Amino acid sequence: MVKRQGTNWGLRALICAAIIVWQIYDFATARVFSSTDGDTMRYLIIGAALVGLVASLVKLSVDY
Repeated sequence: MVKRQGTNWGLRALICAAIIVWQIYDFATARVFSSTDGDTMRYLIIGAALVGLVASLVKLSVDY
């Protein structure tokens, strides 16, 4: 039987989820009003992490 090498898709999904939660929590608890440039960057980070999370979960489900 051929043994597959582990690629840690579950760990990647967990990291992406942690980034999403961290950014949303930071956004929700911000006490100082930030500029819209900072908000745009935060939305881009959340979007990229969401794409990474979905891709990791799809790859994880395909491997099993």
